Amino acid sequence: MRFPGRRKHRHYFPVEKKDPVTNKIKVDGKLKHPYVVGMDQTIVDIEAHVSRELLDQFDLKIGLSQLVSSDLAEELYRHIFDNDLIVDQHAGGTIGNTMHNYSVLADDRSVLYGVMSENIKVGNYAYRYLCNTSSRVDLQHLQPVDGPIGRAFTLITEDGERTFAIDSGVMNKLTPEFIDEDLIKTHLHL
Repeated sequence: MRFPGRRKHRHYFPVEKKDPVTNKIKVDGKLKHPYVVGMDQTIVDIEAHVSRELLDQFDLKIGLSQLVSSDLAEELYRHIFDNDLIVDQHAGGTIGNTMHNYSVLADDRSVLYGVMSENIKVGNYAYRYLCNTSSRVDLQHLQPVDGPIGRAFTLITEDGERTFAIDSGVMNKLTPEFIDEDLIKTHLHL
């Protein structure tokens, strides 16, 4: 796979053989100043240590992955947040993670399209999504929406069993008119 841009950590993404004289990776110079643009369903991964009683309380089947309503997800989040059961909250989503990894490894800009909750409170899942994404990922193009972004709960019981509860929230509400085609077209220097 050709990894565009400069590599901050040279041990990632080897793409060509090193020059035997300089022991450096050859760069062909075709890409002037690329950045990567991606579109994702913004979702935050929330990991919590819980009891089986809590799973019963929220009618969650142990060991399964299940879709839940936004109301149930909000109630579950408040409960595990208020009771200090959350172990970690971090940005999820395949494309969002790819933009983050690209920006970290290349030490370069990437742009993410998606949605973000309009009302963010310090410490909540949307806040954690933003905090745990590289500052090199341009999040200025996220569409503000009323409601929660997606939430994927990993609920771990004392015996190590994992139960998953997924709420899509408003992560699918990105509208076409919010995408700046010029941002994509004007920086294709191939």
